Amino acid sequence: MNLIRRSKKSTDDTASTESPLNEIGDVRAVAQIFDRLRQQNAQYDQAIAALVAANRITCGWEKPAEPEMTLTVQRDVMAALGDADALAKLDQEHQQALAQEQAARVKATQQVLEAPTRVKALEQYINDLAGQMVAGLDETLIDQEIRRIFRPSARRMLEAAKTFVQAWREMQSVEAVLLQRVRLTHTRVTGDACTRYEHELIGRQRDGELLPTLIEGVPFEELRELNDLFTSTDNELVTALDTALRSAGFDGWGLKVYHPKRKDDERRIYAPDPNPPKKHLDHGTGQSSVVRVDV
Repeated sequence: MNLIRRSKKSTDDTASTESPLNEIGDVRAVAQIFDRLRQQNAQYDQAIAALVAANRITCGWEKPAEPEMTLTVQRDVMAALGDADALAKLDQEHQQALAQEQAARVKATQQVLEAPTRVKALEQYINDLAGQMVAGLDETLIDQEIRRIFRPSARRMLEAAKTFVQAWREMQSVEAVLLQRVRLTHTRVTGDACTRYEHELIGRQRDGELLPTLIEGVPFEELRELNDLFTSTDNELVTALDTALRSAGFDGWGLKVYHPKRKDDERRIYAPDPNPPKKHLDHGTGQSSVVRVDV
């Protein structure tokens, strides 16, 4: 933030060269990192959801939908009775429905039987995916890019600070000399000291303030405004720069980098169930329990 006011003309002349918006440059390499990580985050979330579903079946919390078996049962009864004619008629009239029932039964059975294997495969996939996230992440490059974009603003701040410090030292020097030259000693004729007149040109600077709110010749409102600006960001610049960076794909906000387990780590993949089953407590028969103690 530049606290030194510029004329509109000087601002217009330097806007094209001294704007952080023009210092973003080519950030495609970092944008590709974030884009790849965004895709991996989506894959990770999908795999975790599949793992939760498989865990629910393995733990018996959720059973596959029971398949329709009406026609299958009828056919089994006819086959047991040896009624070939009725069996042939049933097969002919309900061939497609029987096939659908059979497929549903196989699917339900397969979900239960495959659930433990599916859990193991999903955990391996998730761990491998985490390894890919870490391997494809170049934090050093990201750090270099944010430093490159930041440095011009820091240099402009330093130049402005040099001008400010020079003006601040000048003001303090003038105050010091003036107060020294008008420092009079007041004494009563009886020899007692008197309170002298306190000249004040610069007030005390409070913590967090850039400038004291009392400087002779400068309105209080302007000093207070400068102090407020000093402790806040430029909202217009924040919005413009944020929009420009996101438009360039330079946006890792909200992305997660998952790290894989070590080979000797036997813990399960963290996959919390968003809707875990409620624990049912055994309340007994509702009658009071009687305990007899023989003495």
